[in-house]
Amino acid sequence: MKQREDGKAFLTEEELRQRALEGLTIMDDLFMRNVLEDERCTEFILRVILEKKELKLIEQKIQKDYKNMQGRSAIMDCVARDSRGRLYDIEIQGDQEGASPKRARYYSGLLDMHSLKAGEDFQKLRESYVIFITRSDAFGHELPIYHIERIIRERGAEFEDGTHIIYVNSKIQDDTKLGKLMHDLHCKKASEMHSEVLARRVCELKETEKGVRRMCRELEELMVTAEERGIQKGVTETKKEMARSLRDEGMPMERIARIMKEKLERIREWLEEAPAAPAGN
Repeated sequence: MKQREDGKAFLTEEELRQRALEGLTIMDDLFMRNVLEDERCTEFILRVILEKKELKLIEQKIQKDYKNMQGRSAIMDCVARDSRGRLYDIEIQGDQEGASPKRARYYSGLLDMHSLKAGEDFQKLRESYVIFITRSDAFGHELPIYHIERIIRERGAEFEDGTHIIYVNSKIQDDTKLGKLMHDLHCKKASEMHSEVLARRVCELKETEKGVRRMCRELEELMVTAEERGIQKGVTETKKEMARSLRDEGMPMERIARIMKEKLERIREWLEEAPAAPAGN
């Protein structure tokens, strides 16, 4: 901290970014893509959600722009391929609109379009999974996970086209493997996480000099140049988390708005969406 002329202490810009970093979790877009750059983290998440201990990834791409020459393209959070050729798209979603069923359908189609080469037989299409991990219950049935499959209605049998859509409700954080994973995705501190794999990566990014320097640099770029670079996905949610983190540190809304270069009304709306964290947490 530094001292103002009136003797009161204040946080420097770098200290503010570090405080904001402390409040980020894997459920935040910016932090998620940095955590999942470690393929072991992606692999662990998929093994738990799909209950496939033997799953082994051989390739992944983080926030790649999947082009559609005839229509809308999309930037997918994390697309991976395993040793059996199966494709996975993991999407972290903070709002209901971003996890709509039709978006899941479209993403599934994009995976297909990018996996089949020109002239290849349709039987070469790879088995694919589109997985949405949502902050709230996407369907309101209070289930931890939803598996969506196509069926032959008259027979009640599966229509085995090799596509799978899965929604995971991250609000349910019980003592099951899946519940513990959801807990970890919401953890701010590596020391509070169940998974050694995820904790190790979070520690690297939040508690080592190299990791903190890298994340603070990315936070600065996000704050200053996100709109100029045209990066829209995840910006608002990350800014919300930063504002809440600074609020929980006792910073007034007016100063948060000034630091984040946002209108006071918008900061107030963001903070009203989530109450202040209880003292001591």
